Amino acid sequence: MSTTFRDRHRHDRGFTLIEVLVVLGIMGIFLVVSYPSVLNVMEVRNLENTSREIQTSLQQAKLRAVDTKVNHRVRFFRPQGTYWAYRIERAQADLNSTPATVTWAQAPGTIMRVISDRFVVTISLPVDGSDPVAEFSPVGAMANFSANQNSIVLQSLKLSVSDQMDERVLSLFMGGSIQYAKRRSS
Repeated sequence: MSTTFRDRHRHDRGFTLIEVLVVLGIMGIFLVVSYPSVLNVMEVRNLENTSREIQTSLQQAKLRAVDTKVNHRVRFFRPQGTYWAYRIERAQADLNSTPATVTWAQAPGTIMRVISDRFVVTISLPVDGSDPVAEFSPVGAMANFSANQNSIVLQSLKLSVSDQMDERVLSLFMGGSIQYAKRRSS
C-alpha cells in the first residue's frame, strides 16, 4: 500500500500534547533551578549600582569644588529618621555677618538620592550638625578629613546569608581620592 502526498502531510502538522508538556516540564525545572541564581545576580547588581552612585556623587562634589573654587560636600541624612538619603551641597558665605558664616545649599543641577532600605548602611564620616558629610576643598582634597572617620559601607543581608562578598566599602582619603572595595562581612 502506497501513501499519498496528502496522507504523509496529515501526520506532520505539529506537536503532540505530550511533546509540548515534556518541553514545558523541562523549562519549568530549569526556571526553578536557576531562580535563586537570578535573584542573587540582581541583588549583587543593586548593591554595586547603589555603591557606584554614591561614589559618583562624591567624585562629582570633588570636581565641582575644583571647578568653581568653592567648597562642596556630600551630606548624608535620614529624613524623618527612616532611610538614608544624600545630596551634593555648595558652600555659601554670608559676608554680612560678623564673623562671616558659611551656610550650605543644594548644588544647582543636582538631586537628592536615596539609598534603598534593603541595605545596611554604615557611614563613618565627620559630622556637621547631626549629619555625616564628606567635604571637598577647591584643590580637591577632603576639607574635613579624619583618619578614623572616612568610610561608607553598604551591606546586603541577602548576600551575607549565602556567604558571598556582601559589603561594598567606599574609603575616602585626605587627598580626595575614593577607593571602592568589595569584601565579605566578618
